[in-house]
Amino acid sequence: MKPPTVLIVDSDPRELAKLAAILTEARYTVQQATGYPEAAGILSRHRGRLVVLSDLSAGDECGHQFLKDTLKKYPFLPFIFMAASPPLNSVLGALRQGAYDFLRKPVPPDIFLHSVARSVQKLSLTIETEKQEKEIRKLLDRSREDLKGARTLSSFKGFMISMAAHDFRSIITVLDGYLQLIRERCQGCDVTDAGGMLEQAARTIGRLRTMVGTLLDYEAAESGSIRLDIRPFPLSGLLKDCVDFYHPYAKQKKVQLVLEGDSRGVTVAGDRGKVMEILDNLLYNALKFTPAGGTIRLSGMKEDGAALVCVSDSGAGIPKEKLQRIFDQENMVATLDSHARVGLGLTICKRLVEAQKGKIRIASDPGKGTQVHFSLPVA
Repeated sequence: MKPPTVLIVDSDPRELAKLAAILTEARYTVQQATGYPEAAGILSRHRGRLVVLSDLSAGDECGHQFLKDTLKKYPFLPFIFMAASPPLNSVLGALRQGAYDFLRKPVPPDIFLHSVARSVQKLSLTIETEKQEKEIRKLLDRSREDLKGARTLSSFKGFMISMAAHDFRSIITVLDGYLQLIRERCQGCDVTDAGGMLEQAARTIGRLRTMVGTLLDYEAAESGSIRLDIRPFPLSGLLKDCVDFYHPYAKQKKVQLVLEGDSRGVTVAGDRGKVMEILDNLLYNALKFTPAGGTIRLSGMKEDGAALVCVSDSGAGIPKEKLQRIFDQENMVATLDSHARVGLGLTICKRLVEAQKGKIRIASDPGKGTQVHFSLPVA
């Protein structure tokens, strides 16, 4: 490592030249100043990374004040005073102020060089310590980023668990509704009716298995991708399946579930299972927050070259402040109220819609209901 520069401050040109010659011969880089203002400018240009050798006075200016000003700005700078027959109180005062050494003129060259060498070593250690502290700060910043990433991953795992709980609960609730209807209706009904109900229950279980597969697919999302099986499928058939699936649950809740719009002839280029999962979330949330006597409308159509699907309900709606953060995964995972569960479902929907190159938006008016629109490419 190159030795730090040594700054000599002395108003006597001959003394400056003599000390500079000794240091130059010892292969130090030397800066010279005949007064303290000039010395302060040199210190500023070198950002205080110098060893200072200063006479106790330079003209009418006081070295003690220069020492005080210098160490206030550069507290770790080695500062050596030199003076001929200085008063003891002046020496002790300088050392108390933070001077590294005090040499009496005339200074023998070996003592002079020894003091400079120790000062240079002190400054080198200070510079090296600053460098190491800078590296440590960088490592700490990197560690904080890594920790932040780990927390993000932990949050994502929490998102996965919440997603599974949310979706499984919705499917199981519907399944339980079917079984209750079977118990109520099949007291005296013929085998055909019971078989139809059981068939729907079997379809529900099949979709539950599909959702397990979807959950496993989400492992790929940790690396930034969601596995999709993009194939053309008719939108009308999908919407009808969804309405048929939730119709018994809607009836049980005394909510009217209506299929509207003209989706015939609209073919979607997407993953049918993932689109079914989107509608599972939207319809379940709509049923969950729509009171008895309310209406839920599911519609599909082709608009501006895309398949547009809308789920509209006459429920309680979502407050404006919550609506603004409805797609915020971190907020929704961290909050445990009922609207957080709505938001969690919408977070899932947003991921799945955008993975299929679609868009989703939500509008809600407290007390009047909520409308969720999403679009998907057409085949």
